[in-house]
Amino acid sequence: MRKIIFATLGILALASAVAAQSNAVQTAADALGAARIKTLQFTGSGQNFSVGQNYTPAEAWPPVTVKSYTASMNYDTGSMRVELVREMGAVMPRGGGGPFFGEQRQVQVVSGNYAWNVPPAAGNAPAPPPQANPDSQLERMLALWATPQGFVKAAMNNKATTKNASGGTEVSFTVGGKYKMTGIVNAKGQVDKVTTWIDNPIVGDMPVVTTYTGYKDFGGVMFPSRIVQTQDGFPSLDINISNVTANPSVDIAVPDAVRNFTPPPVRVETKQMGEGVWYLTGATHHSLVVEMKDHIVVVDVPNNVPRASAVLAKAKELVPNKPIRYVVTSHHHWDHLGGIRMAMNEGATIVTHQTNKAFLERVAKTPHTINPDPLATSKKGVKIQTVADKGVLTDGNRTIELHLLKGYEHTGDMLVVYLPKEKLLAEPDAFTPPAQAGTPLIPPARPFAKTLYDNIQRLKLDVQVIAPFHGNRTTDVAELSKAAATSSN
Repeated sequence: MRKIIFATLGILALASAVAAQSNAVQTAADALGAARIKTLQFTGSGQNFSVGQNYTPAEAWPPVTVKSYTASMNYDTGSMRVELVREMGAVMPRGGGGPFFGEQRQVQVVSGNYAWNVPPAAGNAPAPPPQANPDSQLERMLALWATPQGFVKAAMNNKATTKNASGGTEVSFTVGGKYKMTGIVNAKGQVDKVTTWIDNPIVGDMPVVTTYTGYKDFGGVMFPSRIVQTQDGFPSLDINISNVTANPSVDIAVPDAVRNFTPPPVRVETKQMGEGVWYLTGATHHSLVVEMKDHIVVVDVPNNVPRASAVLAKAKELVPNKPIRYVVTSHHHWDHLGGIRMAMNEGATIVTHQTNKAFLERVAKTPHTINPDPLATSKKGVKIQTVADKGVLTDGNRTIELHLLKGYEHTGDMLVVYLPKEKLLAEPDAFTPPAQAGTPLIPPARPFAKTLYDNIQRLKLDVQVIAPFHGNRTTDVAELSKAAATSSN
């Protein structure tokens, strides 16, 4: 009899737990007013962070002050508009990210299958046209459905499953047929945390975790007073909420220019810098190709898989019948590292600073199930060769020198490439010459120019041409020297 009683109690307990789990979504819907809230707007301030731009791979993303942050969303149309004003002084935070000075206004929009940015007008000039940004559509759409009310609505519409978890009930479902969302709903029906995963060309299935704390009543809307988001384990957003409005007018129309946008083909332009040396441009980030006696060396495969594929293909076109034996990665920042897995799949040895070895080993193995790349399919082994303060690649005739840029606050692992025969220095980020020669650098960029100049002097490099990996032209030490002198004033 005792066994039967215990068994019955166990069944009752299980039934009670299942009921509690299935009720968790409805409890959250009631607590957060999900059914009555069709549109929502919240404002706040705090910080966002330059994802993929840390000083070393083990450090957090660099913070940027956010003076104001306003998110306006329409759940019925699947639309969201985020407007933020960021601020930076004369000194950038340790690490990377695009330098700017003063205030910077950003407007980021998503609606259905479309994403775009609205660039600010310059002074009294007409507003520039919206800029399609299809690569951001998934991340922004998931951010919409990761808001507390959005998560509950998505859970109710996507056959969510529930189970007991630490802190409450875990609610899980899939949107778009492949994108998993998991959240924790506490006993009060508040969404404490939402985890999603997005595809990243470097770290693969990257977790985006948003945590909500300090729920309170904002004029009849229960909403958190603080939102903290992490990407790949480091904070990417930290906003203190000051105001929330339910059901404001949020009408977001997709501009025709965005709806009709077709991504341009990847273009790789070449400029020969000497016998067997080519400077590859044609986009925001540049590369270098060097022909050796029986192989090819490529410096940087940036941006993403399509760009990296085009760079590698161009290298083999310029130097037919020779393998790409080495790919030098200048540093670990994600915009310059976006195609590194394509280089790994090529079978090239990856040459990097010694502080990056563990990170690149992780990059080689990280799962890419959302959007598998060629390396995820081939599962090739990866070869990594490290450099300390100086490294040399040579075939007995040509020598390529790799030098660590010391005292550089942008990143701790920056390798600049020097070709003694051509007296050519290739460098990313330290000095991007303005489009118009003679234009002063903005204050946050000036110390980087001085650091590059000081390192050239320290290393006693005879440099006649500088090939920067950003910008629209090459430069020389004379121009760099002027920029460096400005930075010391």
